[in-house]
Amino acid sequence: NARPNTQKIYFLMIRRPPRSTRKESSAASDVYKRQVDNLIATIDLNEKQIDGPTDVVMPMGDLSAKFIAFGWDVLTVENGNDLTEIVATLKEAKSMTGKGKPICILLKTEMGNGVDFMMNTHSWHGKAPNDEQLAIALAQNPETLGDY
Repeated sequence: NARPNTQKIYFLMIRRPPRSTRKESSAASDVYKRQVDNLIATIDLNEKQIDGPTDVVMPMGDLSAKFIAFGWDVLTVENGNDLTEIVATLKEAKSMTGKGKPICILLKTEMGNGVDFMMNTHSWHGKAPNDEQLAIALAQNPETLGDY
């Protein structure tokens, strides 16, 4: 019972992956049950929480398998910090709407991407750099906003 792909598409950005709670599982499966096929959800998977690595603090398990079990189509962006890859995946996801299933995009990101002292650690989760650290961080990342 898929509808034609002429309706509005809604985007949902999720900063933290849903836990395996009954409420979140019910919401995810209910979207499929109601054939909400014009929804694209993106989930940031940086594998870090404020207290440490996600696998230690709150293991999420295989989110792709969970969303597939809830009836969603799932796409994964291996380099979730690459805007070109994100835009290409969003275009692919848009082409999949209207076919009876919501779409979930898993973005494998690196928190503090491109900044040598911020990458590969959870210590910058919820912490702002001082003026000197900010200058160093900005110098290590090329401007990309103008590209999009």
